[in-house]
Amino acid sequence: MKRKIFKTLEMIKRKCALCLVLAGLTMINTGFTDKQEEPPEVEQVQIEETHAEPTAIAVGEDGRLQVSQDDELSRAFAEVIEASLGKNLTGEVEEPFEEPEEVVETPQGYVPYTQVLGMEATAYLPTDGGGDGLTAMGIPATYGVVAVDPDIIPLGTRVYIPGYGEALAADTGGAIYGYRIDLCMEDYWQAMDFGRRTVTVFVLK
Repeated sequence: MKRKIFKTLEMIKRKCALCLVLAGLTMINTGFTDKQEEPPEVEQVQIEETHAEPTAIAVGEDGRLQVSQDDELSRAFAEVIEASLGKNLTGEVEEPFEEPEEVVETPQGYVPYTQVLGMEATAYLPTDGGGDGLTAMGIPATYGVVAVDPDIIPLGTRVYIPGYGEALAADTGGAIYGYRIDLCMEDYWQAMDFGRRTVTVFVLK
């Protein structure tokens, strides 16, 4: 029983000591001193009056924003709204984005093309076939004229073949179908030297 009493008194003593410490800290933090310090003087800044006109933005009857052309702030604000909504609210005509043309480098310069085909190429002479030297389009067969399948490359189409040059698809042939092309050469030895190979054909504009 005595032990319980002593323990209780010991706890009360500790709690009282803790309360005194907390009270002292509170007095220090709240500035409980005899000397009162005056607050520092704050310099007053006079605000100048401005006569800026209000932002010139209005909504028209068509639901578009009407922005003053001279008001940069208004235009910037309208651009932010348009970007968030993904719409052109000011009614200004936007220039269409034009993708750059695909071009191929030739001895004559850069030429735009519309299609690139991988084809099996052979060589022929103007005297091959009928022997009259005329193409399916009725023009003389010469270097720079190629025979094609019209379902793949229409007759009259200009093409460019690296290693051969620019040519006109103006002839056809019984063995020329699908992705095959026959290149007209100047002489027999040139045709034999070319043989049969895979070429890249640029269909020009």
